[in-house]
Amino acid sequence: MKCKFICYPSKISFPSISITGEECYFSCIHCNRKYLRFMSYVKQEDLYEKALELENKGAKGILISGGLDKSGKVPIDYSIIREIKKNTNLLLNLHSGLLKRKDAKKIKKSKVDLVSVDFVGSNDTIKKILNMPFKVIDYENTLRFLIEEDVNVIPHICVGLDRGKIVGEYNAIKILKKYPIKSITLLVLIKNEIQKKYIVDYDFKGIKDFFVYARKSFPKEILSLGCMRPRVKELDESALLFDNIAYPSKNMIKLIKNQGNVALKDICCSMC
Repeated sequence: MKCKFICYPSKISFPSISITGEECYFSCIHCNRKYLRFMSYVKQEDLYEKALELENKGAKGILISGGLDKSGKVPIDYSIIREIKKNTNLLLNLHSGLLKRKDAKKIKKSKVDLVSVDFVGSNDTIKKILNMPFKVIDYENTLRFLIEEDVNVIPHICVGLDRGKIVGEYNAIKILKKYPIKSITLLVLIKNEIQKKYIVDYDFKGIKDFFVYARKSFPKEILSLGCMRPRVKELDESALLFDNIAYPSKNMIKLIKNQGNVALKDICCSMC
């Protein structure tokens, strides 16, 4: 029986860093730069030294993220990642944003361990909720460029992103099935920011049905439930569908322990 992982990344074991601080060209309605404020701000010119410091303090890896520039990309200097990988044993998870082919080529040379890519399946949701001028094809091209350059990439789908409803999620899976995906991470909309503009009415049945569909669509691939989700009992029963769960509830832990082998990890769930 496949072992399931319960993941508890901490600020010590797997810190999150924003290279832009709270700055982002876009102000997504569902985020509004809030999540950047929870990350440690490290200027790019200081990132290498910070990585050495974090490893000396016991870190196993780093999530490198930040706000987007006008093109939809996190403006990271990939050569810095290459130096960190060359001189440390840290695992690096890069939130890349939208990419061009040239970016994917540079990321491949950096030898980053993982690139996490948001994947949205509805043009209307991108415009209305993310407040961005991009299209679904831009997300698909980002994924395709990384895969074709042989980069380890894990698409992240925020389920219920459009005010708690299922809108483009099934289309996202349809697109992902065209590619040799090895792992997918599912998140669920947290309504803190978006409820300032819209009424959020979670379709929990629809969300759980989508979880089941994702599992059936990728029966042998790794399916993770990420930390970005509301902590509600309605999602607990879905625990058995996932291979990795970040910060599970007590009920989730009970369910998966009853099913079989469980191991604890203190790294990002997408890297288990």
